[in-house]
Amino acid sequence: MPAVSPPPRVRRSSWSPAGPGARPCPRAAAPRAAQEDHGKDTLSQPYVRLIATPPKKGAPPEDIVKGFQAAMAAFDDPELAVAREYLTPGAAKHWNPWRQTRIYEGKIESDRAQDLQKATRTTVTLKGAAVATIDAEGRSTPAAGNLVEPFTLVKQNGEWRIDVPPDARLLSYDDLWRAYRKVDLYYPPATGEIGLVADRVWVPIEPGRGVPETLVRRLLAGPTSSIRNAVSSAFPPGTELNRISVEGDTVVVDFSSELETVPTNRLDALKAQLVWTLGELVTGRTVEIRMNGDSGMRFRPADYARYDPNVLTGSLQAYYMQGGRLLQFKEKGDGTPVPGAAGEQAAKFSQPAVSNTDDFPPLVAALVNGDGVYAAPMAPGSQWQRWIAGGDMSPPSWDRYGAVWSAERVNPHESRIWTAENGRARRVEIDDELSYGRILELRVARDGARVAVIIDDGLGTSVKIGTIVRNGQQTRIESVRTLIEPRDARKIKDIAWQDAADLLVLSEGSSGQELATWSVMEGVVPNDGPIKLDSKIKSIAAVPDHVLAAADEGQVLTYSADKHAWTPRADDGSSNPVYPLG
Repeated sequence: MPAVSPPPRVRRSSWSPAGPGARPCPRAAAPRAAQEDHGKDTLSQPYVRLIATPPKKGAPPEDIVKGFQAAMAAFDDPELAVAREYLTPGAAKHWNPWRQTRIYEGKIESDRAQDLQKATRTTVTLKGAAVATIDAEGRSTPAAGNLVEPFTLVKQNGEWRIDVPPDARLLSYDDLWRAYRKVDLYYPPATGEIGLVADRVWVPIEPGRGVPETLVRRLLAGPTSSIRNAVSSAFPPGTELNRISVEGDTVVVDFSSELETVPTNRLDALKAQLVWTLGELVTGRTVEIRMNGDSGMRFRPADYARYDPNVLTGSLQAYYMQGGRLLQFKEKGDGTPVPGAAGEQAAKFSQPAVSNTDDFPPLVAALVNGDGVYAAPMAPGSQWQRWIAGGDMSPPSWDRYGAVWSAERVNPHESRIWTAENGRARRVEIDDELSYGRILELRVARDGARVAVIIDDGLGTSVKIGTIVRNGQQTRIESVRTLIEPRDARKIKDIAWQDAADLLVLSEGSSGQELATWSVMEGVVPNDGPIKLDSKIKSIAAVPDHVLAAADEGQVLTYSADKHAWTPRADDGSSNPVYPLG
C-alpha cells in the first residue's frame, strides 16, 4: 500500500485561546478587547476579553446589528445586559439567548435602497453558512446549509433598535474559538465499577473565572442528558467550588462542606473525576482537595491512570486470523496460536473478538457453526460454548464488564440485540431506530457506555450511536442518534472504536475506499477529513494511536507513525485483525 496520512484523530484540547485555523475577527462595532496575561501560571493562560459597548447615538441599522453581534460574544457580560440595550424594551424582555447557541460564518447585508431618514421600520439580514449549534448543556451538533437570519428594526425616539431578534445566541466561528473551550468531563459508570466515561461539551470561559474554575463548575453541574442515565458522580449534590489556586507545585481545589458526606469507597472515583477533567492543567503537579479552606487530601494525578476510559492501560496486544486459527502478534516473526479452542482448527469459526486482556484468562467470542455466538477461554483444553443462539448474528463485541454483544438479524426489516455473560443471554431493550433494519455490525465502546452500529434500513447503510444503560439484570440502549446518514453511492464497510470518544469508519463508494475518524459526541470528522485508501481493505481494528487493517491480498497492515505509511504486519492469508474490546 502506498504511503498515506494517518487516520485523523481528535486531540485533547491544549487550552489555546484560539482554535486551529482561527482568523482575526473584524467587527464594525469595534468592541474593546483586552489581553489577559497571567505570566507563567499554566492554569490561567492568556485569552482575549471582548468587552461589549452600548449602541452609539444615531447609529444606522447595520451598525446596530453589528453591535448586537459583538455584545452577544462578550462573556464579561454573563447576563448579556449590554446586548439587550440594542433591543426594543419588549424584545429585551422576551429574548432568550440561553436555549441554543448558533455558530455561523457570514456577513451583514442591509437594504441600502431604503430611505432611512423617512423609514420607521427596516430589516438587516445576516447571510452566510451555518457551522454548528450548541445546546444549553454544551453539546455541539454540526449544521450545514445557508444561514439567512433577518433582524427587524424599528425607530424609537429617533434611535434604531432590534424588535425581532433571533431566539438564540449567534456567534461567529471566530467567537467560538476565542470564547469557548471544547472539554471532556469525566464521570464514573453507574455500575460502580472502576473507570470513567467521557462527556464532551463546549463551555464559555468567563474571564473573571478562567478555564480551570469554569471547567470544575461545569463538572459539578453534572453530565449531559445523552449520557446521564449511564453514569454517576462521586461529588454529592449541592457541592460548590470555592476557589482554585496554585501553591508551589500543588493545585489546590477548595470545595464546600458537602464533600464531607462522600463515602470512603467513593473517594478514589472523586479524585479520578477531578484530575481527568482538569487533564493537562494538572499534569506533573500534586493536587490537594480542601473543604472550606481546611487542609485535606493530597495526591498525584498519575495515581489514577487505572481509571482511563480507554481501559487498555497495559501493553497493547493484538491478534489476527490465519489458517482458521486465532494468532497472537509477536514483536518479530510469525504470530503464535492462542491457547484453547480459538487457537485450534477443530471447529470452524469467524469474526473473533477478544475480551479485556486484564481478565484471566481472556475470552474469545466468535461466530461458530452458523448457529450463534460462542465463547472460549484462552486456556489449554478449553472448548467453545454457545452463549447466544441465533442463525444470523452480527460479529460479536465484548464490553469492559465481561459481557459479549451481538445483533440478530430476524428479517431484512428487523433486528434484535443480545448480550450474554457467563453463557446466559439477555435481550437488550432498544427503540425503533435500531430495531428497524438489518444491523450489520455492533461495537461497544471501551468505556462500556456507548454502542455504535452499522444498520441498513433499505435506504443505504448508516452509523448510529446509542447510550447503554444498565439497571440490574435489565439493559437498554437509549439516546440513539445518527452519526452518518445513508448515502446511495457510499457503503459503510466496517467500524472500530479508536478510543472512548472516536469511531474509525471504513466506507466505500464509486471513488474508492475512505478511512475517517468520527467524533461520536460532536458528529464530525476532525482535522483534515477522511483519507483515501489505494488498497482494498476488508476490516479494521483500532486503539489510541494504533490502527490495523486487513487487505484483500491476505495481509494485515499496520500504520507506522515514523514512516507515515501502512506496512505489512502479517502475510500468507492473514485476516481479521483484533484488539481487545472496541
